[in-house]
Amino acid sequence: MSYMDRLRRIPYVATTTQPAGLQASMVSILVVSILIALIGGFIGYQLWIGYRPMSREGFGGPVKGSGSPDCLRSSTEAAQLYDIVNSTEPGTETGPDDLREFNVLIGKLACFKRDLLSSSGIVEATRKQPFSTSHDMEAIAETTARCFAKTIPDRDLRLSLEKWKTRGNLLLKRLCVNMNDTRYKETMALFKGFMSDISSLATNVCLNGDAVIAGKPGPRMVDGYEPTNISNLSEYKGYY
Repeated sequence: MSYMDRLRRIPYVATTTQPAGLQASMVSILVVSILIALIGGFIGYQLWIGYRPMSREGFGGPVKGSGSPDCLRSSTEAAQLYDIVNSTEPGTETGPDDLREFNVLIGKLACFKRDLLSSSGIVEATRKQPFSTSHDMEAIAETTARCFAKTIPDRDLRLSLEKWKTRGNLLLKRLCVNMNDTRYKETMALFKGFMSDISSLATNVCLNGDAVIAGKPGPRMVDGYEPTNISNLSEYKGYY
């Protein structure tokens, strides 16, 4: 066999080689990509740790998760009312709905009391309490915040207290239809004492002291402005 024939029988293997500079560039890109991924993961972890709520130790007990409705441990009267109405058979068609709303109302007011008694001055217990147009003038957390800032006018507080009291009386009367006269009077007197306690506490906390807005003293309620050039004019009575 000739030399050329032997060459033809040798299999051909195609090989490609990359320049050394290109290989070094690819390695550099890979290393930089890994570093960027590690840095991004570290920053993301730090942000996640920073946004986690910090646990706090106290002696007040939890607001939610310790029973229904909320904050019953903050008011003996509220706990007694809850036991009474939930152990009495409803006597009207609206009984289940009335019971549900009444439980929310007494729990909400118990949380209001808990916040007002707190020395921290932070809206905590009422922060997640639901708003109901049937017995609220505004979200109770807003009322609590305005109490702490001393910016709630006497009229606004009175209106809120009156609406809570009126609605609570109506719901309780419907829930007590099947009670005897003695039990009915005792229950209504218990609710009256509960609302009296809430009203007295709210008046002392919310209406005493100077208003503070953004850390600065301010008016409790905005007053009207009268220009000096009209101060000497007489009162307008509808006639020219």
